[in-house]
Amino acid sequence: SARQKMSSGDSRILIGVDLNGVDGSDCSAAREVLIPALSEIDVLHLNEDEALVLSSPSGSISAKNSGVDTNDVSPDMLSQIASFHQQGCAVVLLSLGSKGAFVSVTPDSERLQQLSSKASGSPSIAISQWMPGTQVRVPAFQIKHGEVNANGAGDALFSGFCLAASSWGCEMERQLYKSDEWKVTPHVAGTFASLVAWQRCDAKTRDGDGMRSAAELMTLISQGNLPDVLEE
Repeated sequence: SARQKMSSGDSRILIGVDLNGVDGSDCSAAREVLIPALSEIDVLHLNEDEALVLSSPSGSISAKNSGVDTNDVSPDMLSQIASFHQQGCAVVLLSLGSKGAFVSVTPDSERLQQLSSKASGSPSIAISQWMPGTQVRVPAFQIKHGEVNANGAGDALFSGFCLAASSWGCEMERQLYKSDEWKVTPHVAGTFASLVAWQRCDAKTRDGDGMRSAAELMTLISQGNLPDVLEE
């Protein structure tokens, strides 16, 4: 498999796919290529329009109520996300534009354990430690000064999420806290991703003026020192 070819020894890699640019011009062809690959995808990033491209024409799968705020995610979309998990995708990151993002973790614990490191001392991937079936909604943040430039916001969200969900996220756990009191959970990874997108959308910080490093953004989360939420 692609994972076996890219992995080295007992270390584990994270495979992410961003559906940016996949339109509805040929839904059948898109499904033919992407659906068989879902079992190899650890993080699938897409927006609502792109999710519809992969929608199964043969009906939907019932999604369980996770108890989180899903007001901005339709029942049909939740069912579609459930179908991605059923076909092997570990985590779905759904962009909601100015409303933030929705993170859904597979209910299959064995799928998450595929990302665990077997070797003692080898870095773990944060996703491997996540609670199966977790779903969280994370907000977008306000830009209070300067010009807003949303070009590349989805790319920033996806790359930030993958970084936090990787072994780097576990390393941040060790650096920020020496105990098990704080973890890079799906909510932390989603919030980190939203902060990366927030800096990207701010015309000032995207040009390097006052831009915080990845470690500094994670520290803001651990301290609870976050920007104001963008209300829609």
